[in-house]
Amino acid sequence: MKRSYIIEQANQLKSISEYYLSVKLQEIAKMTEEGERVINLGVGNPDLPPSEYVVDELCKVASHSDIHGYQPCTGIPELIEAYASWYKRFYDVKLSTSEVLPLSGSKEGIMQISLAFLNVGDGVLIPNPGHPSYTSVSKLLNATILPYDLVESNNWLPDFEALEKMDLSGVKLMWVNYPNMPTGANASTELFEKLVAFGEKHSIVICHDNSYSFILNNKPLSILQVKGAKDICIELNSMSNSHNMAGWRM
Repeated sequence: MKRSYIIEQANQLKSISEYYLSVKLQEIAKMTEEGERVINLGVGNPDLPPSEYVVDELCKVASHSDIHGYQPCTGIPELIEAYASWYKRFYDVKLSTSEVLPLSGSKEGIMQISLAFLNVGDGVLIPNPGHPSYTSVSKLLNATILPYDLVESNNWLPDFEALEKMDLSGVKLMWVNYPNMPTGANASTELFEKLVAFGEKHSIVICHDNSYSFILNNKPLSILQVKGAKDICIELNSMSNSHNMAGWRM
């Protein structure tokens, strides 16, 4: 007779649920199957192909026998240098190679940044509405989530007067995301200057998720363009959206 085992799950697993977008995609699939017409405003999955040149280069390089092993944990030097050059070209931001870390995706970055700064109970400012990953990772680490509202009357931007009235004594991180998902609001140099000043004033790391800066946007911005930003800010960027390469992992 086959023996059965009951292994109790970890306590932290009891406090989290299935990924929000995963649940919503299942709901959308069910509604579509039932004949409903659904406009999906969920995952920003590119509907255009990558550059033909990039695809051709991938096909060429994939035939090389010496490129299929493990890569350095910090990324190959040529890739890091290319990222730094890209930032200089499009944002006029000069980065040293020690300031660039390739990741398999922005969600990995959200987790790594949170692990690096958040102890149990530490505060993290999260935009509402905002990408669900900021909240899910913070819950996983038992951090204290402090939502800050983005409202249409304020052009979906942080209300700094309201933020100053909050108890910020235990806050370590603040997540911001412009161009914003899901509102589509864009940032300005003035906003980034205010965010840098806010982070400096309260010793809060400003984490800017810059994944969408090239989507229908003729003037992409980086928070790192602001003087002093490198001392208090971390910026995530994405080739998934800017280069239509969501299925590629570099």
